[in-house]
Amino acid sequence: MTESVQKMLAPLNCGKLNLTPYAVIDGQIRTGSVTECSANPETGRVRLNIELPGVFQDSLSFQFRGSQIRCRREFRNISGEVMQLNELGAALEGIDFGKIPRDDFFYHNENPRIYEVMAFPVDYNRTAKDAKDTSFDLQAGNRWADPGVVCERIGRSPYQPFPAILLGNYQSKHGIVHGTLSQRVFFHNYLVKHDPNGKVRLDILSSFKDNSYLEIQPGRILVDEWYLGATEQADEIEHIFDRYTEVLRQVLPPMYGATDINRTTMVWGSWNDGIFRHISESMLLEEAAYLKKNFPTVRWIQVDDGYATLVPPAHGLGCVYEKNHGIDHGKFPNGLRHYTDKIRELGLRPAIWIGGFCPVNTPIYKEHPDWFIDYSYRVKASQPLDVSLPEAREYMTRALDVLVTEFGFEAVKHDFWSYAFEDSNLEYHRHEASGYQWRDWWLKEVRKRLASDGYLQTGCDIVMGNPFLGEFFTNYRYGIDIGGGNWDYVKTNYLWGMACFATHTSDLFVPNSDSVGLFPGLNETEAMFCLNYCLVTHTMVELAGRLSKHPDSPRIPILKKAVCNPNNGQEIFFGKWNYLDSKQKYPPVIYFKTAHFCPSEDQAGLPLRTAGLFNLEDQAQQVSFSAAELGLSKGTYRVTDVWSGESFTLTDSLTFELPPHGSRLLAVSSADPEQLIDCNIRILRTEKQDRELKLFFDYANAAEFTFASQPAEVTLDGKPVPVSGTTVKADIGEKSVMTVRFA
Repeated sequence: MTESVQKMLAPLNCGKLNLTPYAVIDGQIRTGSVTECSANPETGRVRLNIELPGVFQDSLSFQFRGSQIRCRREFRNISGEVMQLNELGAALEGIDFGKIPRDDFFYHNENPRIYEVMAFPVDYNRTAKDAKDTSFDLQAGNRWADPGVVCERIGRSPYQPFPAILLGNYQSKHGIVHGTLSQRVFFHNYLVKHDPNGKVRLDILSSFKDNSYLEIQPGRILVDEWYLGATEQADEIEHIFDRYTEVLRQVLPPMYGATDINRTTMVWGSWNDGIFRHISESMLLEEAAYLKKNFPTVRWIQVDDGYATLVPPAHGLGCVYEKNHGIDHGKFPNGLRHYTDKIRELGLRPAIWIGGFCPVNTPIYKEHPDWFIDYSYRVKASQPLDVSLPEAREYMTRALDVLVTEFGFEAVKHDFWSYAFEDSNLEYHRHEASGYQWRDWWLKEVRKRLASDGYLQTGCDIVMGNPFLGEFFTNYRYGIDIGGGNWDYVKTNYLWGMACFATHTSDLFVPNSDSVGLFPGLNETEAMFCLNYCLVTHTMVELAGRLSKHPDSPRIPILKKAVCNPNNGQEIFFGKWNYLDSKQKYPPVIYFKTAHFCPSEDQAGLPLRTAGLFNLEDQAQQVSFSAAELGLSKGTYRVTDVWSGESFTLTDSLTFELPPHGSRLLAVSSADPEQLIDCNIRILRTEKQDRELKLFFDYANAAEFTFASQPAEVTLDGKPVPVSGTTVKADIGEKSVMTVRFA
């Protein structure tokens, strides 16, 4: 390695580092020689040209600014023949954190998804041969790892993880981060190990999804881009990737995930809360009418799996191949276009679930098995279409024309889609493009058939916060279905969610916690846990259940209040949590900086914070927090339980005892008596002058307000509203303004 590159790496402050680029061709590691190195310290640029004569040219352009480095790599085939390129690599050697090597660790957010742990020691064997189905070893578990996923390569899983890795030492705050800056062709995965001298070697591998190699034509250039930088917050999970994401935001394309399509309104879906495939046009229209009247933040009605004739298993994309497009006309006697028109007449918008798998018992698979990839190592009953085949792509786009355009749907939940684009084991029949290149093609095809303000929601595989998907998708499911009564799934989602939310990229790509509803499979304590968790994490994209059949359920008013202001993707924060301490399994306190019913921060006369307290254990636990841990200055605050109205005073700290699987949702307000403590309708903003508080609304609904003290007078759009005590009820109109005067 050249002296210029060594100087560029020195500010990482991790020892004397060496960087060695290489390529893997026909299964063999090939390295070239440096033919040119140019450096311009004034502009912070270094260019390294490497060549293996008659085989390849490899150009690495670095832009460095202190301890942050961006790399653009251009690899060219100069062999004159078609090359079978397996991957590109770059070995970063000599990493030393100045502490005991056995305390060196790595963190990647696929760790909790696969192993249920956050960080691993560098030399820990995650692929132990004695790994069992449900218990990995004494430290970790692999029960959520699908076949072929447990691997020594970090970041290789099909779960679309946040694309960055941290290397650090348990005894230090200093660490280094590598992250992806482009996913047009490559995905990055890693190998880490200690050398005989106790230094860490990090292999940065640029590989291809769904292809073990690409056939690179003579003269073809492949481009890869990545980030390498230091952090002094390796012990704080919410800040590990701060500097990386700052750079990432500069290079991401325009993102549907950053729009407000799924942020301020909700989707009612027909799958959860026990409905599953028991759907029909009449049932869906009945539910839509009830939702339109009673749940003003619901805008979309999403028909899930169950509209096709040949089910189970899940059947979506392949049904178009069948007679009458494979639609069950017993459930939809006039067809799906008639149904979507009826939804629009109600003032709502229709969305459809589309499964990317095709079951092996369907006509399309039986008649064209050659169109499919063999995915039997993981799934037996269904298979993905091979997008590398022109005939498969032609069918896929025709199916979209029918399911979306012809049937008149304006948004799509795309489930079981990623296997054809994100798997690291599958092998396309053809090798001219990577899974990520075909992913771009497919998602563009879906997008061009949707309304510009229509959503595209990703389902399985479960996504672990990869923001690059936000270019096309508006929200992502990051966890398992939580409404079926399985408490273990709820616990699992909590840990997976923490890894995603800690990246603080929810403004780029909305996380989706599955659906909230009446949770018929959960007891009262666990149902409230789910509701509080989804509310405080701002992940309430979906609503579920036959709510119209349970209008008198005591959970209905609670649900209405919970979804009055979804504000999905709002920034959330953790209370005290050391993610590197294996005894601290999760943060028990999660909070955000607004009232639960208002999307805007720093609104006069409203709560300053909303905090959720959670106990995932099977025994009662005490959970404490202070004002400082919620980002508040020292002082006296009023704390109100959102559901019971019980009030507490916070000075130094507060402690609550939570039952097993218990939770609390708390509003933290100033001690000012002239303020609103709680309500069940969205308030866009406020104005306060002297003893007068104005509340501004957007949608119409019957509402209830709780004030810190009894108002002297309340008017709504200039008309008086009865006042009796601290609680006020009123029928709010669209764009209404309420004026509250205190004595």
